[in-house]
Amino acid sequence: MSGSTSHTLTLRLGAAGLSAGLLCALSGSVWTANVDDPDGSDSSVLSGWSFGYSPYTYHYSNAKKERDFEPDDERHKYVWLVNAEKKLDAHQLVGFAYFSNSFGQPSQYAYYGWQFQPLSSTPELFFKLTGGVIHGYKYPYHRKIPLNNRNGWGVTAIPAVGWNYNQHWGGQLNVLGKSALMFQLNYTIR
Repeated sequence: MSGSTSHTLTLRLGAAGLSAGLLCALSGSVWTANVDDPDGSDSSVLSGWSFGYSPYTYHYSNAKKERDFEPDDERHKYVWLVNAEKKLDAHQLVGFAYFSNSFGQPSQYAYYGWQFQPLSSTPELFFKLTGGVIHGYKYPYHRKIPLNNRNGWGVTAIPAVGWNYNQHWGGQLNVLGKSALMFQLNYTIR
């Protein structure tokens, strides 16, 4: 196995293992220690937090060289994501995501957003829109996303549609512009 293949496999397994361990740990009782609220009810210390993992991203097309400074052997790499998100109220949220972008570069996304359940008859369905600062799409891939500079800093907005399977588990589909769809699994602490 070549060094590059071994490194890629190690990154994939490490991210998947870390994410799976985090989700399993969060579902255990150790994280649901109760705290007394002023109104007398009990709630978790982490109440309102969601933790997500994206194991798969579907690209609409193959990567292709668009500019002279881009590598000749351009290909999409495996994309994964882990994130933490905090609900501020019924609709507002903030979050942070760490991911490997389509070109194998470690990347980050700090965001603010809104989540809505548009149909009262189907409360499991939700729509989400986030916007914030993204970092990681560095030269020579800095032009692969709009509003991004050569050092990898930019701003972006990401719409998503999702479904909450029960009070803790949900899935969502993130629409990554005209490039890809990201499938994400979420665990929410209530």
